[in-house]
Amino acid sequence: MAQLEQDLATHTIVGVDTSPFIYLWEQHPRYFPLSEALFRHLKSPDVVGITSIITLIEACVHPQRQGRLDLVRAYERSLLHSQQVRTLPIDAALARRAVVLRAQYDIHVPDALQIAAAIEHGATVFVTNDRRLARVQELDVLLLEDYAA
Repeated sequence: MAQLEQDLATHTIVGVDTSPFIYLWEQHPRYFPLSEALFRHLKSPDVVGITSIITLIEACVHPQRQGRLDLVRAYERSLLHSQQVRTLPIDAALARRAVVLRAQYDIHVPDALQIAAAIEHGATVFVTNDRRLARVQELDVLLLEDYAA
């Protein structure tokens, strides 16, 4: 956990994939402490997190299937009204950037959109747990698994 905090320390704009949110909300036994460390970093006054509306979609699918509309509403409130993380819409500039990322790295559309949102808004790091995204070169990619005890 200390290593993750150290690696995040130099980054003031941080791209955040869906998985750290889910790990935090669901208190995942392996990744919850790392997600807590990430979101503590995002509470710093000079730091901002960036994610896209894709996170809302991905995070809410499972609770929606379970009929847990309370969780869907809670996740929506958390993402759309966060002081720590800006949840960005998908626009043409972001879509164009995602096309380039998808073509260059052969990553899935949602992943390309997430990373494009981070890059388009100045992020220098992207926190995920998807090893396939580690090949993206436009910003540092931190994999939570690499920090897990």
